Amino acid sequence: MEISPRREGKKERKKERRVLYRGKPLEGGDLHRIRRIVRRAKGQSVGAICEAICSSFGWYRANGAPRERSVRGLLRRLQEQGMIDLPSECLKRRAPARGGRAESTKDREPASPRRWPQQSEVPGVAAERGLVVRPIVAQERPAWREHMESYHYLGCGQLVGESICYVALLSGQVVGLLGWAAAALKCRARDRHIGWDEATKAVKLHFVANNTRFLLLPGLSQKNLASRILAANLRRLSADWEKRYDHRVLLAETFVDANRFRGTCYRASNWVLLGETRGWARSGKTYRYHGDKKLVFVYPLQRHAVQFLRRAQDEQREVRRFQMLDVERLPLRGNGGLIEILESMEEFRKPRGVRFSLWSVLAIAACATLCGAKNFAAIAQWAKEIPRETLLRLGCRRKKPPSEKTYRRILNGCGIQRLEEKVGQWFAQHSASKGQGIAVDGKVVRGSDDGDSPAIQLLSAFSHEEGTVLAQQRIGKKTNEIPSIKPLLENLDLKNAVVTADAMHTQRETARHIVETKEADYLFTVKDNQRTLRADIELLNLEASPPSGEHGEQGARPGGESPDLGE
Repeated sequence: MEISPRREGKKERKKERRVLYRGKPLEGGDLHRIRRIVRRAKGQSVGAICEAICSSFGWYRANGAPRERSVRGLLRRLQEQGMIDLPSECLKRRAPARGGRAESTKDREPASPRRWPQQSEVPGVAAERGLVVRPIVAQERPAWREHMESYHYLGCGQLVGESICYVALLSGQVVGLLGWAAAALKCRARDRHIGWDEATKAVKLHFVANNTRFLLLPGLSQKNLASRILAANLRRLSADWEKRYDHRVLLAETFVDANRFRGTCYRASNWVLLGETRGWARSGKTYRYHGDKKLVFVYPLQRHAVQFLRRAQDEQREVRRFQMLDVERLPLRGNGGLIEILESMEEFRKPRGVRFSLWSVLAIAACATLCGAKNFAAIAQWAKEIPRETLLRLGCRRKKPPSEKTYRRILNGCGIQRLEEKVGQWFAQHSASKGQGIAVDGKVVRGSDDGDSPAIQLLSAFSHEEGTVLAQQRIGKKTNEIPSIKPLLENLDLKNAVVTADAMHTQRETARHIVETKEADYLFTVKDNQRTLRADIELLNLEASPPSGEHGEQGARPGGESPDLGE
């Protein structure tokens, strides 16, 4: 049957209006919602429009950040097809505050980056002579991004997954920058070289690191500098990766644009050229063809690295799994169980459309966190891997556990501070360390100092035997650990326990609170800043006192005849 020209035109227009976002088609109602958000956002920036769209559709990354970059591309495509009407200034590409792909440096004037911090201004970094390649510190991250954005033809970009940024210094002067990130998900030349199938690659891919950025600062003309920097970086890459991410790296890879470079420094450093890519790039959940083929180089960081990556069997010490806690042995139900404590959490959701009870989702999230999950995606993955019987014990009676979005919505809305207190109390009540040693210590959260705001400091109380965090308190910006210890210990049952802390907490008020209020003992460190107290302790001559016996008696006296005490 022939189709009339009128009907054929309707089909063509319908086909043209089909829009994909991360591999999924947008329906008519979705497009209508986007148009309504754009119309209501008059006078706002494109960033605000993207944030409103992400909030409306629930488009967030695994770390909780909105997918602003991909939504910008979606708005640009909708604008080109005439489906929405955005102001012209909203369509200009801008460099995101914390990275992100910007336009090529050949199409814009390079902005002057901020001055790189002097070595004397960076705490914990000593000035060294010669060539030094080391990971950057938090104070150097803004300068690293701005230098990369100004001088690299790809801009700063966004390092995906596990990543480390390096700086190369020659006699204290910054001469180069490098960026390493997670390996490419698909690369036919690399997979063929290693001999990977999909199952083995899924297990071993995290042992490969990708050199995504390599920049020599302009104005330098030293012979073989690029290959020297690359060699120095490769010598320490695996050790730095293991220190930061608890696993080593066995193979380094990189992709070189053959239209711009020949990869001379990689060839000079004995990297192996495997071939070319086929000119495809990942776009959301699909792939698009751009035609820019790149050279694929790899470099083994250890002997027999390729043979290890090729082996199908997993080494237990290398494969990361959730093994920090045996959930089956924890008291979940009954008096004082986790379920009873979480059932007291106030329900904040509307009744309509609720598929999982609040206490069930919180119980799964709590157990996943105790087992090592560190983000929403890891919690959802842990719930998929545990047996069906464990899910039933945690109150999940559906065939599938809650999705990542469910954990994000509930944990962001239920009051995470209150949840942490309840889970800490429950674990402290049933922990094997109850009534034993409790350590109090403050730490700075790694990576929380972005150069503009101070780092986040946390004061934690954890058990000596199991190392489990029982309570945690954020330290204020204008205070220190000393006034934070009382609210930290407020909800903990410390009767007959021993609280240990460093010299900062050697204070009368803290000791009195532990002994009189919490009915516990303390063990503090005394340093030279408290000279009078230290002198009094030394006068006690405690080394001459024998240790106590098991039944409250004095220990056995040393052999030999004892002096006559005239008893």
